[in-house]
Order: sequence, then C-alpha cells, then structure tokens
Amino acid sequence: MSIARRGLLYLLLMPFVALSLSCATLPGADGQPVRSPNDDYAYRLLTLPNQLQVLLISDPDTPKAAASLTVMVGSGDNPPGRGGLAHFLEHMLFLGTDKYPDAAEYEQYITEHGGNRNAYTSFDHTNYFFDVDAPFLPEALDRFAQFFVAPRFDDIYVDREKNAVEAEYQMGLKSDGRRGLDVLQEVMNQEHPYSQFSVGSLESLADREDSTIREELLRFYERHYSANQMRLAVLGAQSLDELEALVSPMFAEVENRDFQHSDIAEPLFAPGSLPLAVSVRPLATLRELEVSFAAPDYRPRYRANPMAYVGNLVGHEGEGSLLSQLKAEGLAESLAAGSALAWRGGSLFSINIALTEKGAQQRERILQLLFAYLDMLREEGPREWLFEEQSRVAALSFRFREQGKPISYVSALSTGMHYYAPEDVLRGPYRMDQYDETLLRELVDLLRPENAMVVFSDQSVETDTVSEHYEVPYASAALDIGALALPADDPARAALRLPGPNEFIAEDVALLPLPQEAAEIPQVVVERERQRIWYMHDDQFRVPRAAIFINFRSTEVGRAPEQAALAALYTSLISDSVNEYAYPARLAGLSFRIYKHAQGISLKVRGYNDKQLLLLERLLQSVRNGEFDPQRFEDIRQDMIRALRNVAAKRPSSQVMADLREALWHGEWGEEALIAALEAADPQSLADYADAFWRGATAEALVYGNHPQSVTDRLSGMLDELVSAASAPQLPGVKILRLAAGDSLQYPVDIDHDDAVLAWYLQGAGDSVRDRAATALTAQIMKSGFFQQLRTEQQLGYIVSAFKWPQHLVPGIVMLIQSPVADASQLAVAMEEFLGRVIGELDQEQFERHVTALRNDILRPHKNLAERADFYWRAIARKQWQFDGREQLADALSALTLEDWQAYFTEVFLARSHSLQVVAPGRWDKLPAGDYEQFDAATAIKAQHSSYHRP
Repeated sequence: MSIARRGLLYLLLMPFVALSLSCATLPGADGQPVRSPNDDYAYRLLTLPNQLQVLLISDPDTPKAAASLTVMVGSGDNPPGRGGLAHFLEHMLFLGTDKYPDAAEYEQYITEHGGNRNAYTSFDHTNYFFDVDAPFLPEALDRFAQFFVAPRFDDIYVDREKNAVEAEYQMGLKSDGRRGLDVLQEVMNQEHPYSQFSVGSLESLADREDSTIREELLRFYERHYSANQMRLAVLGAQSLDELEALVSPMFAEVENRDFQHSDIAEPLFAPGSLPLAVSVRPLATLRELEVSFAAPDYRPRYRANPMAYVGNLVGHEGEGSLLSQLKAEGLAESLAAGSALAWRGGSLFSINIALTEKGAQQRERILQLLFAYLDMLREEGPREWLFEEQSRVAALSFRFREQGKPISYVSALSTGMHYYAPEDVLRGPYRMDQYDETLLRELVDLLRPENAMVVFSDQSVETDTVSEHYEVPYASAALDIGALALPADDPARAALRLPGPNEFIAEDVALLPLPQEAAEIPQVVVERERQRIWYMHDDQFRVPRAAIFINFRSTEVGRAPEQAALAALYTSLISDSVNEYAYPARLAGLSFRIYKHAQGISLKVRGYNDKQLLLLERLLQSVRNGEFDPQRFEDIRQDMIRALRNVAAKRPSSQVMADLREALWHGEWGEEALIAALEAADPQSLADYADAFWRGATAEALVYGNHPQSVTDRLSGMLDELVSAASAPQLPGVKILRLAAGDSLQYPVDIDHDDAVLAWYLQGAGDSVRDRAATALTAQIMKSGFFQQLRTEQQLGYIVSAFKWPQHLVPGIVMLIQSPVADASQLAVAMEEFLGRVIGELDQEQFERHVTALRNDILRPHKNLAERADFYWRAIARKQWQFDGREQLADALSALTLEDWQAYFTEVFLARSHSLQVVAPGRWDKLPAGDYEQFDAATAIKAQHSSYHRP
C-alpha cells in the first residue's frame, strides 16, 4: 500500500494526504478552480471582506445540500497543560449560539430535514460539516454560521460536555491506536506542539484557581477562530449568484482577528535522539514494525509530491517489491508506506509492516531487507517513467471524477483549500505534473538507519516505562544500526527491484454508443442450470468504468462454523495468491474483492472497463487452480486466528453489536467457534472443502457499465470452468431470528472493559413493506431526541445513538449506549423513559418533516456508477427483480398518517415489543432488571426461536 493506514501513526493521518495524480482538465477562469471535464457542477471561489475564503458549488439537481468549514487550528495549538482544549471547543460549538440558544436546536433541525452533522479535530485543523435536504440549506446554514459568529459556551453545557470528552477518552483507553499515539507523543521532542495530549479529560479540562476552563475556551476561540484562518465550502441547488447572496452576509459576520500561524521551529525528534528503538506492549495480539523518518514539509510541493512517489515504490506489493520478499521469507503479512504526518515546518514518512510470528522473531532481518530496498532506490535513482506512470493514472482519476456524497465532498474541499492554490482546490489532490529529480533524491536520501525511529509492537516485549495518559507499557533506547546492513552476497539483493511497467493502466477510455432500445433495469441475458447473468449498459453516468459482480452460492456454507471458517480462509488465500499480479491493477484504478458471505462466496471487480476482463480471467484462473503455498497457508491461518482473538480489543460497543448480529443471523458464529475451526484446519481439509463447495455451487452475475453485451458470453465461458452443468442443488436460504410480540430477551456478554454497554434491539412486527416503513420512520423520529436527551442532557456516554438496523429486509431499530458513568440497569431505565416520551413530543408538523426527510433519503438518486451497481446487486440478492424496492418503501411511508404511526409505535415498540437486549455489564456487573428471558449464548437464542426464511 502506498499510503500508511495502520500502526501508531494512524491517528496522525487526517491533516493532509495528497494522492499523486496529474490531470487533463477544463481550464478555469481567472482565479477560479480548474474542474474535471466530467464534472457538471458550477464553481465560484471568492474571498469575503473579512478574508474568509469560500468555495460555492451549484448543482441544480442535488437532493442534498452540504457545507463544511475548516479552521486552521487543532490539538497542536492547545495551550501548555490544557490537553484536549481544541477538541473540547469543537464539542462546545454545537451547543447553542446567541441567535439559536437552545442546545438541541441545530441537531434537531438538521435531523428533521434529512441531514447529518459532525466534526473532527486533527493536529493542525478542525473540520465542521453537515448536509440537509436541499430546500432547507438557507436555514441550516444560518444555524451553522452562528458557530463562528456568536457561540454561547453556556456554563451548564461547559460542565456537562467535559463528561462527553472524558467518556471519549475513557473509551480509547483500550484502543491500541490511541495507546500507540500516547507513546509516540512521549518519545518525540517534548518541545514540539504535537507532543501534547490530544483528546482531553476531566483532569486536563478542570477549572483552576486562577482560571476556569470556560474562560480559557473563550480566550482560545477569540485567538484562533479568525476568519482569515477559515475556509468554507457550500454545495446547494441554488445558482452561484443565489449561493453568494446567501452565504456572504452570513459569514461576513465572522470576525477577522488577523491571526497568523508561524512555522514550528522545533524538530519532531530532539537532536541526538535518533536512531531510536521503541518497544510497545499492545492489548491486542498485535505484531507490527513501524519505521519512521523526519522529512521537510512537502505539502507546498504537491505538484511534485515526493512522498507519494516514494511511498508508491516502498509500499508496492508486486514482483520485486519489499513486501514480496518479506512474504517469500514468511516474515510479513502486509506493508504500508507514505506520509503519516505533516506540520508547518516538517513531515514524517512512515513504513508499517504487519509481522508474522516468525517476523516478530527476526526483526533484524526485516530491517536489513527494508534498508537494502531503500539502498536500491538510491542506487537506481528517480525514474521519470515511473513518475509519469503515476501521473497517467491520476489524469484518468481526475478526468473521469464521479460525484460522491455532498457532505464528504465539501469536507474534503474545505480542508484542501488551506493547502492548494486557488486554481487547484479541485484538482490539487490529483496533481503530479512536476517531475523534480532533486526533490525525490532528497527524500530518499533521508531514509537511512541513522535517521530512523523503529517502533516494535508485540505483547512479548520487555518494558520499563508506562505512558502518562493511556498507561501503555513501553521502552525506548538507542537503535543499534551496526547489524542492519544486508550482506553483499545475500540472494535477496537480486530479488529487490523496481516495479515493471503497469499493464493495467487503461488505454481505451472511449464510451460505447448507447443502444437504440436501452433497458431501464438489468435483464437476464444468460440463463442456465447453474448460471444466471444479468446485464445492463449504463446510460446515465457515461464514464469508461464498469462493475462485474459474481455470487457463487453453495450448499456448503452457513450450516456449521467449520464451513464459515474454511470459506473465509479459502477466499483469503485466493486474494493472497493473486496479489502480486493484481496489485498493479489496483494502482491503475481496477479493484477486486473476493469474500465469504452468508450464502457463499462473492467476487467483485470494478473500475475502468479497459483491462477489466484481463484481471477477471486471472482471478478466476487462480480460483480454478486452488493450490496454495504451504507457508502462506499457515501464515494466513494464524493471522486470521490472531484477528479473531483481537476482537476483544475492539471498542466495547462494536463488540456488543457483533454479538447482536450473531444472535440474529443463522450462519453467524462467535470467535471461539471460528478459532477452533481454524486451529483444526490443514491444507487437505481446505482442499476437501473447496471441492465440496464447487460441487454444490451455482453462479449469478451482474455486468453493468461501459461493456457491450457480448462480454456476458465471455464471462459465461469463464464460469463454465468453475460451476457444474449438472442439475442445480437445493440451496439453503437466509434465516433471521424472528421475535414474537411480547418477547423480551436478554443476552449478557463478557467484555473486558469498565464501561457498561447496552444495545437494545426492537424488531418490527413483521417483514412487510409497511412494517419496514413504520420501523424506519420510528428510528428517524427517535434519532435526534435520543442523542440530545441521553447524551447532551444526561451525559450517559460518548457513544449514544438510536438508528434503524434492518437485517436482510427484516426491520428493526437499535438503541445503543456505551457508558463510563452509568450501569446497564440505569441505561435501560433511561431508554425506557425516552421511549415513553416519543409520541407525546411529536406534533403533526414534525411528523410530516420526518416523513419527508426519510422519503427523500430512500429515493435519493445514485451519485455514481459504483453506487448504482451496488443497488442493483442488493436487489438481485434479495430477489427484488423489478428493482422497485425503494419506490415501494417510499409509497408505504407516504401512506402512513400520524395516527397510523402512533398506533404502530404503541403496539409494536411499547405494549408488546419484540425485544432483545445485548448487555456488557462493565465494572458494575449489573444487568437491567425486569421480566427477561435470559440466554448465555447466541446459538441458544436462535435454537429456541423461530426465524424469517429468505430463499
């Protein structure tokens, strides 16, 4: 992988990631951004009199409007001794302004009008964003603007919201990502501002004799939240002139305090501290080696982008790569490389390697190979053809850029506006059109042992220090680089080489002519005993891309944990066996995924249609071959076992939701059963399983996009070599737990964490379209009030949410709280009390707003080809062959009156609910009281209750 996404530096990635792309573009007007030829949005970049820079985006057809503001201040700007202040300020801006003093008002308005809102604080910036149904942008934007004009910082919410920050901090105490960051912040230069505590806690945010935290919040806000340090992106259905008339007066009120950042002069590592070896003891069964090097801040040189060029080479996974050699020697499972952190004055290049058990014992050998690869890069020198190859991929990516979610788009743009020239605010992340050999040599020359920080994470390490905030055992010492040179006669030297030319880069990007009589929905064009292929030519998005999805259903899936484990192991081995060949395809914009699901194995290939069949043929050839290297079999089997054991280190609320899913789905198994099955697996048992799987397999496929129908004949021929022509067997269907009216089940689970977690699942009365509509509407109505009352007002925890949770068309809702301050019994009482107030707090106008918001969400047009392909594929899997499930659901929703919904809610969710509680008691060891039927295993719940059956 060319961009680091794992390890200790994972949480440092948010400030800036520039993808290495150069572009064929439409020219922009003076001072205006250059846009993609495939982009039909209209843009206007302007600067308000207060120096706040604004990007306006007009899309008359958008169902959702969105806005994002990024202010260039983050946790690296916290005052000394006030860890988490920037993060705390982010929380507080949501809780009332002078114009809109009600702390619940913003959340309620956004939710009732079909939207979402959130924010995050990184080391150098804070990003606020929301979306809303397009007609309601003016009112939503007015509320949003007041965050930056006149926030209240009411005393009552200052006191309460500190608890939310504390809950977030407590939640991360067993997160190895946050724990690793805590160690990194201790071993780095303590004069560097990024060494400060980021999240915050009750202790770091406590009032002091000489200053209250509210006073410091105000000082921090008044110093840093200056219009000249803000960038705003707004997308709406209005014209550009209308958007400008809307936005300008609202945000012109933001005060320009003329705040100016200075570069950070302090180095990230104190002089003389490198080379450094750090050993960290994680909670999970984690074996990782991370090697990092300080470098200049290359963000202003985004058109040359040396971090991306070098990261692409070090993180390559094809033949001759570092990872290829590490895998061949049984030392590593994966590798990622690239920019991990940047600040005003510097950056960090990091290489993260996930180790096998053997690799953990031979770290010196891994470092030898790593530095030998870096030596090879220096000896070979920069290659302009490799740089240009990355640029070609980028040119395609920007030229055929497709629309995504407006909220994600504006969030990325408002942040990028801080880093890119005005003409590049759209194409900046894709540009790579200045080959600078000197710059590339400079970066590679820095990647030497004497400049390295090496962090080894493993439960076996010896430690002598405990970190301050997350109590992580670790040790640090000077790195001995004397033994890190690879012997001159080592055969691995010859194996390490630059990648060859990428044969998968699309060359033919012509769009096929539209058929004279184009089908409106996918059609079955191949129908055989064990084979069905659907086809549709894309007539809307008009990009040279396509999706080919194949579902292999089999009799040999879903009946026992052994089948589930072997199917997952089988797909992992197939993916691994083709990785060297297929990795260049990923770089070229072709992706594939093969995975086990409830009824079989699926293969998805998507991206540019040119070269797509070349990749698919190779993938299916590997499936047919079915022979795997014994060393890779063992490494992957052990890696899967370790991953299952590491579930215990995940966020408690995530573990509880996984337990809930296991309780509902037949064919889902707990970690212990899967571990036992994997421990018993060997190459012969896997081969036997694969033979049985294919004997009982059928294939169903979808081809959608810029392919001619003749492609389906070629695909059918490929499938003929995998599935039998014999009569199709009777395939098992999907079974979902069916709760009866009045069922009140409780499933306590053992999770090693102090927090209490309660996931309260309420199933709809049935699985009709009316049940699905009424249940989804219930979740929509509950969402805002549940968060506001149980989190903001009662401060029960950081994770507080009510949401719809349908399982294969079986409707349900979940109320979820993870709490460091209340036991599970108190959580259940709070949830019950909330449910009892839902009807009384809803009037006719609010009801109609919720119906409209949910209907708009159901019928939201697909934004790109990939999204449409996924919709068609889900409909095929559910046998909704008219592809009108969304329209049916929207019509059922519109038919509900307030009285209808009140009656449904009262009967189904209050009087005789279909209820299942999954509870992790935490340190209180206390369960909700009541007349519950209690179970000690998910299998017991499924064994004693009926099920919904889906073919």
